[in-house]
Amino acid sequence: MSNRAWSGGAVIVAVIVATLVVVLVTGASGQEAAPTNAKPHTITVSSSATVSTKPDEAVVTFNVHSQNADSTAALNESSSTMNDVLAAMKSLGIDEKDMETTNIGLSPQTINRGQPDEATVYNASASLEVKIHDFDVIGPAIQKGVAAGATSVRGVRFQVADPVGVRTNALEEAVTSAREKADALAGAAGTAVTGVIQIREGGSPSSPQPYYNQMAGYALDASAHLAVVPPHDISTKVSVTVIWSIT
Repeated sequence: MSNRAWSGGAVIVAVIVATLVVVLVTGASGQEAAPTNAKPHTITVSSSATVSTKPDEAVVTFNVHSQNADSTAALNESSSTMNDVLAAMKSLGIDEKDMETTNIGLSPQTINRGQPDEATVYNASASLEVKIHDFDVIGPAIQKGVAAGATSVRGVRFQVADPVGVRTNALEEAVTSAREKADALAGAAGTAVTGVIQIREGGSPSSPQPYYNQMAGYALDASAHLAVVPPHDISTKVSVTVIWSIT
């Protein structure tokens, strides 16, 4: 074998070795730079909070009913009586923006069906919802409403004027409690909370539940003294589930 041939073979071997080294180095470098898809360590905590709030408004609903053989007359009688009820509320200092007509109805009714004196009459009805902020006015408002012609009063509903604000406070307390629980659990495990991954509110969204003071659905004696006692407070309960990231 000539020296020239050997020299050419040596060059080929050197190139192969160099290529293998480059491949090995590239492979090792790529392995070190490969991103990891490991999921973050987490801890899941559920917590609830109940906020008690004093009611600051009451809602009273007055109903008016009239009956007449003429439909227009029946409706006009109901409307006239409702206007009297509105005037009675205004005389107590209740603002018109706190009063709302919630129902107006007119329907025919057959009386003495099958009898010689069978006839059709018309029943007209209307409902007025009144918000009262001064609880001392509740009793007088009911009495004046009945005296003005309201045929029935449908309960007294106590509630808070800003249910969204109350519920927001309850949610803040629930999340704060969840963080305290997460810190305690993470600390016991020798780790620490680093952030929030997800927050879910438990159950269906709800607002402070009104308190109903049911009253008979018939006319009240306007001369009687009527005292309405509100509840001490109204409860708002919420729950949350929080997924925290930990180190």
